Amino acid sequence: MIIHISYFYLNYQGCKYFTDTNVKYYYNKYKVKDNYYKIIMILIAGASGLVGKEFCKFLHSKNVNYIGTYNKNIIEGDNMFQIDFSDSTKLECFLLEHNVTCCVFCIVERLTDVCENNWNNIKQTNIQLVHITSYVCNKLNIKFIHLSTDYVFDGSKQPNYPNSLKNPLQNYGISKLISEYRVLTNCEKYCIIRTPVLYSSLSKIHDNAVCLIGKNIMDLRNNKEFIEDNYCIRRPLYIRDLCSFMFDCVNESYNGIFHFYNPYNKFTKYQICNIIGNYLNINVDKIKYNNTKCEGIAPRPYDTQLVDERVNIEKYIFSDFNKTINECFKKLKHPKLDIHNKKEFFIFLDMDGTIIETNKAHYNSYKKVFETYGVPFLNINEWNHIILNDNIDNFLKNVFDEQTINNVKFAKRELLKQESITYTKNSDIFLNFLIKNDFNFCVVTNTNEETVGIFKEKLPLLNNIKQWIYREDYNLPKPSSICYEIAKKKYYNNEKFIIGFEDSMVGYTALKKQTDLIYIYDNESIFKHNDCYLFDDYNQIA
Repeated sequence: MIIHISYFYLNYQGCKYFTDTNVKYYYNKYKVKDNYYKIIMILIAGASGLVGKEFCKFLHSKNVNYIGTYNKNIIEGDNMFQIDFSDSTKLECFLLEHNVTCCVFCIVERLTDVCENNWNNIKQTNIQLVHITSYVCNKLNIKFIHLSTDYVFDGSKQPNYPNSLKNPLQNYGISKLISEYRVLTNCEKYCIIRTPVLYSSLSKIHDNAVCLIGKNIMDLRNNKEFIEDNYCIRRPLYIRDLCSFMFDCVNESYNGIFHFYNPYNKFTKYQICNIIGNYLNINVDKIKYNNTKCEGIAPRPYDTQLVDERVNIEKYIFSDFNKTINECFKKLKHPKLDIHNKKEFFIFLDMDGTIIETNKAHYNSYKKVFETYGVPFLNINEWNHIILNDNIDNFLKNVFDEQTINNVKFAKRELLKQESITYTKNSDIFLNFLIKNDFNFCVVTNTNEETVGIFKEKLPLLNNIKQWIYREDYNLPKPSSICYEIAKKKYYNNEKFIIGFEDSMVGYTALKKQTDLIYIYDNESIFKHNDCYLFDDYNQIA
């Protein structure tokens, strides 16, 4: 009887969970026989993912022992471990060492368009890892819970029962169906849970298939029109609602393939766009609807409605979709910048590339200096990559010694005086709006004060900005967040909303630690992979 690491589930009326400090007391009090209890130690494979995060939180709230695993996305915690599930020997040792009684397998590549183009990669994740883990779990008499998908069906007939004909239309569905067969072949104690599309408020928007639908809304560029699917039916399931059923699969004698679904949700992607747009107060007129077919690289089924007569679906509580989707986007919602609510905002503004166009001027000046030293300079694409993702100082250190770098920078500043500097599109109108109406804002730049002085001479409006953080004010350049930390300590007056404007990945990284409300100027790559707004004209802001 192992009591030093586990909580006990006592299988009698009025069952409770007991810690190892009082389990002997209750064991003697109720004189429970050995075959009336079981040790619970749950392993969440893929604790850094959508389902893994939510289920860990759920188990923690229930005071149930669990351990989680991750691969590249590190999770801090004494009960979190980095595990290679492709190594069956190490996996077996790990499961034995931690006395695992149930494995909930949440590792998956779920983006359908990614799966369609990368079969060799996704079969390793979606099939082989499931095969290895389920085989080892069965060998050690560990119950195996596997998350599958409604995409094993082609959507031609509704509803779909667990034993309905399977006919996946794309690589994602095929890989998940094969993984199901591996579990069925390997395991005696198992639950395969098929679900519709999942979403969560714990993860980034671009990591949620449902929330990702709202990304187009957050692209504020006026010249962009989008066609969204108004044909295929989605039946999104909030992962927090799924956790209760997953826990029942762990604890009860459930065995087999089950469907779990929210019977009340039924939307097209276009309808979801409208719900998100209304919540964020963003006009969705630029999003057009397509009523005839589903868009995308991978084919999507029309409607994969799930039903399972063995699951008492009325037993479970389901969250209202409008409330949960609002919860997912809550961190990105704020009122429109307006003179009537100006006291609610504190605003960070990056300078180079965000409010003024200096890229070409910096590049031309450095290139001329390098020519005087007889040293070849970067081409424009190499330059853009460095200033958007790194720091020019790191490049200079690989070319010159410290004294020469100082000389190069001095010569570059002198040449900069000859270059043309302009505002980014309508940023001067936006700056005038902030200055005239006395908004609390600060410019935070990686550029030193002397260079900024050159820009102020060329663009006099910059002289009317009262609050600045220059390169001399902090030790580490962006992507370190120290510049924004200093600006916040110096100028922030406990306003309700902190909004930041950047144009580079180093800037976004620095700003992200201070606020979730980030606007990216004309950089689609950052917008694609991060939670932020995208714009290319300051008239789109205020």
